[in-house]
Formats: sequence, C-alpha cells, structure tokens
Amino acid sequence: MTIRSFDLLQPRSLAEAITLLVQHGEDARAIGGGTTLIILMKQRALQYRYLVDLQSIPGLNQISKEPEGVRIGALATHRSVELSPVIREALPVVAEAFSRVGNVRVRQTASVGGNLAHADYRLDPPPALLILGAEISAMGPNGARKIPLKDFFRGMYETALEPGELLVDVKIPSMPAKSKAVYLRYSAMSANDWPCLGVAAMVTRENGRCKELRLALGGVAATPVLVNGLTFVKDQLLDEDVMQQILAVVDEQISPFSDLRGSEWYKRQMTQVFIRRAIAQLDSQLIEG
Repeated sequence: MTIRSFDLLQPRSLAEAITLLVQHGEDARAIGGGTTLIILMKQRALQYRYLVDLQSIPGLNQISKEPEGVRIGALATHRSVELSPVIREALPVVAEAFSRVGNVRVRQTASVGGNLAHADYRLDPPPALLILGAEISAMGPNGARKIPLKDFFRGMYETALEPGELLVDVKIPSMPAKSKAVYLRYSAMSANDWPCLGVAAMVTRENGRCKELRLALGGVAATPVLVNGLTFVKDQLLDEDVMQQILAVVDEQISPFSDLRGSEWYKRQMTQVFIRRAIAQLDSQLIEG
C-alpha cells in the first residue's frame, strides 16, 4: 500500500519545530528516524498532512558523558547507542538493550526519541532505562521541563508529552558503586521479532549481601513496568525464600495479555523464569567481582 502525500517541513531549530507543530495541530507529526511512523502511514493506520522533520535540526544526535551520567540526544540512532564507547563503558546494560531492537538496518535508522515517544509496551530499551532512573528532557510551547521516565509512559502508545511538545534528550544517571545490571529478553518467534517479554535487573551489593534490587519489565503490561516494593531485600541474601517473595511482588504488578507470542499464563511463567536468570547472573558476577 502506498503512502498518501504529505508536506515535509524542515525547521532549523527546536523553537521553529514547536511552532510548526502548534500551527498545524492534529494535522502534523514530528518525525525522527521514521521507522515506525512511515510504516503506519503506509498502512493507513495514521495519516498526517505535515511531517516536521527533526533531522534538519543540528545537535540532536549527540551522546555525551556528563559528571553524573550520560545524555543521549533524541535523534541518536539505536545503533549509535549500541556502539557508543561512552555508553559501553559507563552503562553497558543500555548498550545491550538497544542492541536487541529489531535488526541492524532498523537500528541504523530508528531514533531514540522517536522510539520512546511511540511508547510501544514491548520496546527493549525502556526496562534498562527505568532501572537506572532515566529522565526525559522535553520542550514545548510552554517551555522546557523534565519528566522521569517512570512517569513518561501513560498507556499503550500514550506518553506524558503535551501537544506541540518534543522529546529532546534522555539523561541517564551513573550506576551506583558495587552494582551490576543486565537486560534479558525472550522472543517466542524470530530474534528480530518483538520480545514476548524483557527483563532488566540491577543488583547492588554491600558486605556480601544485597543492598538494593531494581527490576523493570517490558511486554507484560500496557506500559513498561518499574517494579515497586522491593526494599525488603536490603541486607538479605538472594536465596530461594527471598526469590519467592520477589516473584510474588512482581506477579502482582504485571498484567500481561494473551497474543500470538503467548497466553497470559505463559507470560507470567516466563517472567518468573527470566527474573530468576537475571538475578542469578548478577549475583554471580558480583560475588566473582
């Protein structure tokens, strides 16, 4: 199916892009890499008279190390995040999560900002970003603001962005000392397919025991899930009794639904399997380290 005609608007600044989005209202949409948007427009699932091309705005594709973490521009591609020496050294779990998206051709085009703004509940990067406390920088007609990523996803394909507002960059804090993090995903179909589920975990150890555990999941609710209520693991060994408590807490906070990648029951079971794998992998690494 061919795409309906549209006008491609090429602003030279964020302010100009925001003005164009406000001016054309529901007839306009910002476009970054376009990997998802163009497909949806070809399928006639979405239609816009104007696309505001953010690629014409300089400086939005930068990845930079900062004193308290890393900043990723909205137009940085998944491939650039995956291969970035800055990301690989400081936040390897982020590089791993971005490396699992689609295939190389997709990752070379898809933008970080566009993917997050699309808000698909199955995305690989959000769980890894959530356990690290990532924060969105947005700019719109009312100025700039910060949005914690845990508050960014409002529903399936819905975000906290207001009309005319753009995602500008993602700030990711540095990992705590004596911490390890991992992202695991399970696909019931091909490796290039959306994951049935994704699990990101971070464990911080102190004096041989768990100081903090963070878990986030994708594909098992209408939005990515940052698991709450895990403070009971502090000063504990991550033994079977504690693991059972962790799994019970997680099971209460997910709401998977049946689709071609698995039933609700199956996704709940696989969530438990992969949480066990992630925690076991991290606990082993921290003991050896």
